[in-house]
Amino acid sequence: MKIGIVIGTRPEVMKNYAIVKALRAANLEFAVLHTNQHQDPLLREVVFAKMGYMPDFIYPYPYSIGAAIDWVSKIIRTQQIDLILVNGDTAASIVGAVAAVYSDVGLAHVEAGLRAYDNRMIEERNRIMVDSAAHYLFTYTQHHAEYLKKIPDLRGRIFNVGNTTIDLIHDFSAELVKPRADAYAYITLHRKEFTDSRTRMVDVFTTLNALADEFDAMIFPMHPRTRAAMKNYGLSFDLLSRITVIDPVEPFTSLSYEKFASLIITDSGCIQEEAYIFGVPCVTVRNNTERPETIKAGANVLAGFSPVVIRDKVCAQKSLGQQQFPPVYGDCGVGNRVVQTLRQHFINWRDY
Repeated sequence: MKIGIVIGTRPEVMKNYAIVKALRAANLEFAVLHTNQHQDPLLREVVFAKMGYMPDFIYPYPYSIGAAIDWVSKIIRTQQIDLILVNGDTAASIVGAVAAVYSDVGLAHVEAGLRAYDNRMIEERNRIMVDSAAHYLFTYTQHHAEYLKKIPDLRGRIFNVGNTTIDLIHDFSAELVKPRADAYAYITLHRKEFTDSRTRMVDVFTTLNALADEFDAMIFPMHPRTRAAMKNYGLSFDLLSRITVIDPVEPFTSLSYEKFASLIITDSGCIQEEAYIFGVPCVTVRNNTERPETIKAGANVLAGFSPVVIRDKVCAQKSLGQQQFPPVYGDCGVGNRVVQTLRQHFINWRDY
């Protein structure tokens, strides 16, 4: 069995750390395919180097979903790949899934079963399509496994293995050092539903700037998409005059900021999980989330884009302080459970 891991973004590089580690330990042949979606060295080369592995193939042209599908399909043929593994709801997950389907090879979906119940989201459509195509559905929680069991005619087998981020945080815990001594909020905002609206960006930035007195500092590593949107809309950084805006930071700097924050304000699904694992209260600047387990535990709240609601949720969550939440994402060894499951249940899907 030869496995092809299709990746396009920084979070996927990190999410696959545990799986790559387990594949190496099991001495299984694999190749990492990068679709060239994230091209910034801070989002690609720097992250790969930290994770201890590198892509074997990088799409050599400007990123395009259709062309990337053809490219992955060609590599499946030339490298005789038996199974494609993808993560979550990214464009790379669709690229890998479509290439696998039309190449008649197996497909494994890690982070299966997530739903925000909002089909307007591209990510939601990606989740639905990849789940429906996958032969192996690896879920982070029992909640997601139970959801998948209710889908009629789902062809894949469901395995609740836990969240690969658990392995990552465990293995690199020594690198997560307190970045500053004061009480700060950590902010990440980059999703399309935020950056596609000038009004939303102005409202949220103005509200967060006005909340600066609630903390000793507010740290905002700005994603390239967010920075580009500000430039496109002609927005001044005066909107964030009381917030410390910095360039994107490398993975363990970001995790360190998260771990020791008084509060996390985000629209990232991955960071909602990480906040939960670290026990840091979170405010999600979205109208929905595919991480309902974080809401149920009180670790996270949805604030939408209303200035009044954002202000009230930030103040309420800040008062909670750090705490320990139920271990819904499982124990260490997630990468190993994924790999051992594939070894035990793999079928040559060309004969399927």
